[in-house]
Amino acid sequence: MENILKKAKTKVLALSVGAFLVTSPVMAEDFIANIFFPATHPLGQFGYVDWAKDLEIASGGKFKPTVYTGTVLLPPRAGMSGVRDGIAQVGYHAGTYTPAELPISNALQELGFNYSDALVMSVAISDFNMNNADALKQWKDAGIIYGGGYSTPPYNLMCSSPMKSLKDLKGKRLRTAGAALSRWAESIGAVPVNVPSSEMYQGVEKGSIDCAVNVASDLKSRSLWDVAKHTTMVPVGLYWSGPMYAYNKDFWKGLSEQDRRVFFNTSAKALGNLYVGYAAAVGTAVSEAAEHGVTIYQPSEDVLASIATFSQDNLQNVYATARDKYKIENPEALIGKFDDRVKKWEKLFADVDRKDAGAIAKIIKAELYDKIDASTYGG
Repeated sequence: MENILKKAKTKVLALSVGAFLVTSPVMAEDFIANIFFPATHPLGQFGYVDWAKDLEIASGGKFKPTVYTGTVLLPPRAGMSGVRDGIAQVGYHAGTYTPAELPISNALQELGFNYSDALVMSVAISDFNMNNADALKQWKDAGIIYGGGYSTPPYNLMCSSPMKSLKDLKGKRLRTAGAALSRWAESIGAVPVNVPSSEMYQGVEKGSIDCAVNVASDLKSRSLWDVAKHTTMVPVGLYWSGPMYAYNKDFWKGLSEQDRRVFFNTSAKALGNLYVGYAAAVGTAVSEAAEHGVTIYQPSEDVLASIATFSQDNLQNVYATARDKYKIENPEALIGKFDDRVKKWEKLFADVDRKDAGAIAKIIKAELYDKIDASTYGG
């Protein structure tokens, strides 16, 4: 632990000495990447640990990132600021933690209940953020370079007691992520609790929350099955807010066009691996749950009906929410353009083998990253 922190502090000190250091070959090749998920989590494993290995191979050994997983380097809420300030050169950030800085990201996350295809959404949100002028201005104002996104599979309920019906959920404290999920919880009489996903285990264990609302793969990747013995496979939205890969501006400027293309290609591969790997992780966790004393439930009709009703109402109110809460001047146009991206990727992925990460990555590379001018992207 002491060595890890010492190395991180050394990197920060080097960055503070002068911006020119970031553009030097040593700093460009030996950099820090950060994600607050553990290495056992699909986002940590496929998004960063495996991504780093693939980046080193794709660059012929030129790039050798040091990957920090968990909260050893940065707490969840500081993911973006840590990249902006040079503590890490590449990093993940959950946009929910910084709504004032990322109004567009949070406005689009309000639609988490209204889309259900994690593969489509992971690339549609990447496409939108890397090509839409308003989104690009958001990232410029936030002080980072957006290099690609992600999407989780549907969230589920991992609880300390059975939660099969609306009656069971009434009054219960649910760890939520995003405003839409919190509003759904309130609509059924539950109490939303906004804590980082890294604190779910402790929350369920100590009773400060009754349910961890996240992807069921967390039963295994975060050992939630030790404390949450009741899981209901109710689909309560996808989560895609914030960058999977946020780049420090000076670090990005120090990369050649060819180097940037290596990063783009590796990110395309990681997105394919993430989708396939995340889905597999959910299946594995659910199939092994009984061995850890976890009972898996299917949601009752009244719970599913509440989601359908909420989704419909949410769609009708999303423009007002974007305008009033996130100060989006023309939400109809913004959300319409985002939906166009979703439809585009629905068509592109219509016939792809959803278990073939290579085939998925090939489409992402050809239809997204190859069409971006690496020489000018990011200013």
